[in-house]
Amino acid sequence: MEIPLVFVEPRLGAVGFPGGPGFSYLDSKASSATKAMLDASAKWEDEQKRKLLGALEKEFPDLKLKQYDVDSVDSLEAFLAAEKDAVGYLLVDLQGPSNLVGEIFRAGKPVVFIGEALGGGGDYLLYHARGDFDRYPVVGTVTRDLASPQALRKVNYLLALEKLRQTHAVVISNRDLSSIADEAKRATGIRFSLVSGDEFADKYYHKVTDDEARPVAESWIKSAAFFPEESAQRDEVMRSARLYIAMNEIMRDYKANAITIDCLGLRSASSTVLDAWPCLGYMQLWLDGSYVPMCEADINSLVVALMGKYLLGVNGSATDPVTDEVTGQLTYYHCYLPVNPLPGLKLKYSIIPAHMGTRYAAVNAEYPVGSPITAVGIDLGSKTMSVHVSKVEGNELSLPACGTKVIGRSDVKAIARNWRSGWHRVVLLGDHRDEVNEFGR
Repeated sequence: MEIPLVFVEPRLGAVGFPGGPGFSYLDSKASSATKAMLDASAKWEDEQKRKLLGALEKEFPDLKLKQYDVDSVDSLEAFLAAEKDAVGYLLVDLQGPSNLVGEIFRAGKPVVFIGEALGGGGDYLLYHARGDFDRYPVVGTVTRDLASPQALRKVNYLLALEKLRQTHAVVISNRDLSSIADEAKRATGIRFSLVSGDEFADKYYHKVTDDEARPVAESWIKSAAFFPEESAQRDEVMRSARLYIAMNEIMRDYKANAITIDCLGLRSASSTVLDAWPCLGYMQLWLDGSYVPMCEADINSLVVALMGKYLLGVNGSATDPVTDEVTGQLTYYHCYLPVNPLPGLKLKYSIIPAHMGTRYAAVNAEYPVGSPITAVGIDLGSKTMSVHVSKVEGNELSLPACGTKVIGRSDVKAIARNWRSGWHRVVLLGDHRDEVNEFGR
């Protein structure tokens, strides 16, 4: 993976020789004293670069950085022309104030701005005052220590954007979802392949045999903490295992790394195109670690789950949150959540009936009590994102509604008043509101 790194270092500025942007006549007309000041400034800038580049190489060993040094309008224009197709820019401001930073912002690309406090701190404040950090897709920080973990973490925003741009998702539905897929592609660069439920069922699902599926189903049952109504549930678990294998097959054929199935639309009260639920299969896809799944052909929530994976390293999926203004609690329910939400963490799960016993092979995942969770919803059509954080107080195992019910506590009235971006919220274990809000910009 490669991203452009641009050092902004005009010849004249706050660190070495004050006076504003540099001009080529300095090389021929500057006095020896002025040249000595310029040389001292350049030496300081080189040391800052050395420290930062060393830290970046250590923190991101697989990242390739294409370095540019911008000290004039000419070098700025050359940089912008060369990187017009980049996902975004890592901008390191070493010397200011100058107009060079503003010109990079105005190019409209996502920018991670890291300012060295003495050299770039003036730009950081002045461009905030002008509203450019709000007007353009820019996030940033300013510090005397460019190699600090807080500064380096900002690079993850660009890496996540590039990973989104390299993502290929399969959407399985008999509905026309081309409009929302196009919106998602424009916003994120994700490529979508839309496959009808009938085609998927005929070419993939119906070709999986019970002999292929049985080891998968038995493994799920063996690992479950609770598996009631075994005689009624076993056939459904087998069909879920066949669906899991079919999902793997279509993603291999399409060379995709994400999938979402219109489970409710393809198995509705009026017709059945696909007679299996994907919940256990989604759980297993997260455990396998190769693909990112999402429920209900929900492209908005799939984008959030991909963001959680790429930016935070957190596995999350959609829920239907509801509030209780008497208790001050929220219930986040759906028929599964990832049982490995964080690296190294494996949660207990049960395979249970749900929706008053009218469906089987739902997953009840038990999230750690006392932990914060970040709930994120987006609407790509209106370009809105909603984020709230609550604290897990319990997990409910009961027949009404979906199988997983995580109980959280937060300011439920404020959450209701500010609700936007549809009903679904992707639940991410941990308090990630700052990173999510910055990335959403």
